[in-house]
Amino acid sequence: MKSTEQIRHEAIALFGPEKAAEAIMTLGFLLERCGVADLESSIPFWMRPEYTAFESDALAAMAKLGLNDRARYQEHFSTWKAFISKKVASGTATVERLGYDPVNLGTAFHLGKLYYPVQTLVRTQSYTSAGVKRESERIDVVVLRSDREILNIKESEDEHGKSSGIIRLTDGTLLQKKPAASPYASWSWESIQRYLQGSYASKSLMILSARIHRHLMSRVWVPDEDDYWLLTCAVITSYVQAIFDAVPLILLNGAAGTGKSELGAAMTEVSCNAVMIGQSSPPTMLRLMDEARGLIVIDDLESIGVKSGPAGKEKFSEMVQLLKTSYKKSSATKIVTNTKRKTEVMNFYGVKIVSNTAGVDAILGSRMLHIGTDKIPKHDIDQFLARQGLSSEELFALRNELHIWAFDNVQLVDDTYQDVVSGSSERDEEIAAPLRVIARLTGIPEAEQALERALNNQAVRKSTHASPEDALKSVMDKLLREGAQQLTITEISLRLRKIMGVKINPKRKLTWMQPEWISKKIRGMGYIDASTGRKNLYGFQMRLVSVAKEKRMELQAFGVEKRDPFEFCSGCVACPYKGQGCEILPYRVTREGLL
Repeated sequence: MKSTEQIRHEAIALFGPEKAAEAIMTLGFLLERCGVADLESSIPFWMRPEYTAFESDALAAMAKLGLNDRARYQEHFSTWKAFISKKVASGTATVERLGYDPVNLGTAFHLGKLYYPVQTLVRTQSYTSAGVKRESERIDVVVLRSDREILNIKESEDEHGKSSGIIRLTDGTLLQKKPAASPYASWSWESIQRYLQGSYASKSLMILSARIHRHLMSRVWVPDEDDYWLLTCAVITSYVQAIFDAVPLILLNGAAGTGKSELGAAMTEVSCNAVMIGQSSPPTMLRLMDEARGLIVIDDLESIGVKSGPAGKEKFSEMVQLLKTSYKKSSATKIVTNTKRKTEVMNFYGVKIVSNTAGVDAILGSRMLHIGTDKIPKHDIDQFLARQGLSSEELFALRNELHIWAFDNVQLVDDTYQDVVSGSSERDEEIAAPLRVIARLTGIPEAEQALERALNNQAVRKSTHASPEDALKSVMDKLLREGAQQLTITEISLRLRKIMGVKINPKRKLTWMQPEWISKKIRGMGYIDASTGRKNLYGFQMRLVSVAKEKRMELQAFGVEKRDPFEFCSGCVACPYKGQGCEILPYRVTREGLL
């Protein structure tokens, strides 16, 4: 497209400085009749047989404005036409050199809009010259843009009329590679049609998030109920993850048989383009992660490493390295050599759920949010079984409604995100920001509060405890930062049991669970300076200790509101230490009859 400056120079060369302005004005009337904005785009119109009709319309429009010197203006048109004809006859090409900055539709949040590639079936009916009906079908991928526009994909040609390999959308967006619809697409074509036509009743995020939360709670029991809201926010994040610069990776960690796979499956039922990967080779996993463009669940990561064999160890290691950087959009695109020994750009960005009994290495673990799983206690089984989930039809509708909410609220999500991340650059804050955005947008105070509690627990969950002493130090540091000035040995013991993740046998407690061992260790570490006697709680005698001021100073725990040393025992029904062999429980149940 020629700029105004270029057209001005050509007009001066063709008509001279005195007539150039008038010639440009005359040209403008003709371009308006042709419905184009520049001289290059008008070239086909000058060459058409009906060109004279365009010229007549332009002269008539000028006459209406009092520009009646028809002969002079026709002379201008003739000069312009001669210039165009000469240009066409010589085959002169206009060459521009531009920056090449293509977009990856797997992570595209481009010019304030989201994009969703969708696979469609195109059926064509036609007739031969003899009147015989012909039918044909083909698969065509189109791209839905979040302003209710459907875009086609086109490939540019080079100067010889051959494919240049340059891919664009019909809105001009330059693409890294030809987009393919996700094989796990969760947005149905029928729902997309309703979105395009605006013929739907939009659901609030409050309602949608409550349905997700209800579904997850009905499928799997987790020890800390706050984690249900963290997972709910992760589900919704998957629908708008392209808006964010970083998203959470979530580790499900627990013993075999504690529901990790079931939880992963439940997440795939409500998330965007979700796929659960298990028993696959590392190369297959990489391809699936690139194709999905949604939430990925990697079930039993360690078994993939074991089954890779000696030849696959390097590929497994490469996959783990890619996982470490896939939480951040800027580092998630990699050039990978495929099975045909050709390089291709693959993108691994997105929310991921990884289950692993033995945990993960420290670097990957530091970039993840940790959620513990456990076997459901017997006294919770009936309550859990009474929870009502969603039917397959309800899940299908929920996914479509979440897609529509996402495309309807792009600007709101982005504005909230910019507010949440303002001034923050820490990795933990980066990966938590999308969850905080979603929690805020639900409009449910309980969701925000539960998410914050779950995020606050991450410091302890991420710790890799080589020994009970190491774990005990983490417990004490967290308690002091929460404002503890006095503590019961019972609470310390319960917290220690929980983060150690050891199955509790009430009849045979390990040494590090004993009050005497804990008291001796925390005194030796300098956390306490005195014992302040015992406290009777519901008939159970607990030892109370005072925190050393020097330790509070070392941890900069001054200024924190003083913490009630007995607030941890707030009720057996919602107790976070269920299944940890709590010594108080039988006494409190006897007094209050809670179960």
